[in-house]
Amino acid sequence: MLGLLFAAAVVADSAVVRRGLSEILGASAELRVVGSAAPADARALDAERVDVVVEDVPDDAPVEAVLAGVPPGVPLLVLVGRPERARELVRGGAQGALRRDASGERLTAASLAVAAGLYAFEPETFAPFLTLGAVNPDAGPLTAREHEVLELVANGLSNRSIGKALGVSEHTVKFHVGSLLEKLGADTRADAVARAARRGLLTL
Repeated sequence: MLGLLFAAAVVADSAVVRRGLSEILGASAELRVVGSAAPADARALDAERVDVVVEDVPDDAPVEAVLAGVPPGVPLLVLVGRPERARELVRGGAQGALRRDASGERLTAASLAVAAGLYAFEPETFAPFLTLGAVNPDAGPLTAREHEVLELVANGLSNRSIGKALGVSEHTVKFHVGSLLEKLGADTRADAVARAARRGLLTL
């Protein structure tokens, strides 16, 4: 990512936390902080100027409210206190999750990854979420097309964007994504990416 410059916005209830996150992210030569807001005002952030939202999420905040509170289409990296909260938020659509006490280096690295369209987790903390579990033995291996779709899903593309990239309809992409979830034993796109990476099907 050297040489790239991404724009980040920070969201937190506390002004002190917002200032601290802004200082950490702003210290990177590859990131600039272009916005800061309390959760109630986060949706008003300029989506066209922001590549990633980094949000400190209270343990009691409803998942739906957190995800609906950020600008549409902007990747979200959440900071949480409990692993189960991370799993809930990632299953709901967040692209990354870190412990609230993660180091500045981890926070910056995860923010850059999410801004670039990748997923960022802490495997040692969220191992239950990343565990492969059983894979449907009757579903068969991934096809060449499913591998292509998987790579694009891992890069954060929507079904519509994947369809344009591969020259197929959005309906066809949806079918392939459904097949991927079944074959990998995954519940969500993020879960499928994590499982595929652990099986060596992806290099993140």
